[in-house]
Amino acid sequence: MSTVKIFMNKIKEIDTKRLNMLAEKIAKKNNKSIGYVKRDMIKNFLKYKIGYTDYFKSDYINLTKEQKKDFLTSKNFINVMGYLNPRQYRILTLDKIVFNNIMKDYLKRDYLDLRVASDKEIEKFLKGKETVFAKPTTDFGGHNIEKIKVKDIKNIKELHKKLLKNNQFLLEDGIKQHKLVQKINPYAVNALRLITLVKDGEAHIIGNTFRIGLDENHAIQCRDTYMRLENDGTPACKFVDDDGITYDKHPLTGFDFNNIEKIPYVPEAIEMVKKAAMLIPDLRYIGWDVAITDNGPLIIEGNEFPSYGLIQNHMLNPKNPGHLKQIRDVIGEEEFKNIKL
Repeated sequence: MSTVKIFMNKIKEIDTKRLNMLAEKIAKKNNKSIGYVKRDMIKNFLKYKIGYTDYFKSDYINLTKEQKKDFLTSKNFINVMGYLNPRQYRILTLDKIVFNNIMKDYLKRDYLDLRVASDKEIEKFLKGKETVFAKPTTDFGGHNIEKIKVKDIKNIKELHKKLLKNNQFLLEDGIKQHKLVQKINPYAVNALRLITLVKDGEAHIIGNTFRIGLDENHAIQCRDTYMRLENDGTPACKFVDDDGITYDKHPLTGFDFNNIEKIPYVPEAIEMVKKAAMLIPDLRYIGWDVAITDNGPLIIEGNEFPSYGLIQNHMLNPKNPGHLKQIRDVIGEEEFKNIKL
């Protein structure tokens, strides 16, 4: 696609209100005019294909020409993922039931494929459970996930028909998260995002964020706040959202984020996803969503095209060298030349 076509498509997708808000924040922080910031955004989009949201998150206004080459953008990310995660293998994470079948030892919860399950099998599956989740097999971002309280189910046959009609083919047991995480936000299963990159039979961790939902939504979506962790689970920064707002307390529960000394089981989560990554090594770059429970970590899902914006957010890591450089450092200069940027 030509630069002109990309530019026109991006123009159609612009959220003017958000663009103005971000430009104002950048201008104020850097003692620049809003007009200067917007012109610089356009210039960097034309040259590096970086949108205004990534411009804000990656602090592009303060990056040198050489530093910008080390950052992922919406254009080069597609090429990088196309190389690291060949299309023919993406079904391994894209289809949640296929993924669950491979990763069942790391899920630590029951699940059922409603496309082949009978009503009696569903009844047996629900027995003794409090909450289950119905999910589409290929949607992402928490879309169309339904939380179901088992005590409220009146007719299993009708429920089965409804879920099949809604393409919610996966039924999963609910996850009971760690008591500390539950205190922070009990409305959703708050997740640790870990990025693995496989090189020469070894999975490397090249990024993490701990995501906490800010609203009452039962699935982590867009209203999140993020914090980077050290490998032992201690906080490495403040909680920050996509608009650059930092949080000392959770807006709904009032939990004081400053009281978090350590998120439990992070070292165990790291070792778990490194092992899991080697079950599907042909997908070399995966963003893992991991829940922390009282009994340790468990895998929620894997993503073959995870958001790189979380990893490159300069407010999470002011010394971030750029995620493209992190990838290059793992696979090496010679192999990196194979990626057509």
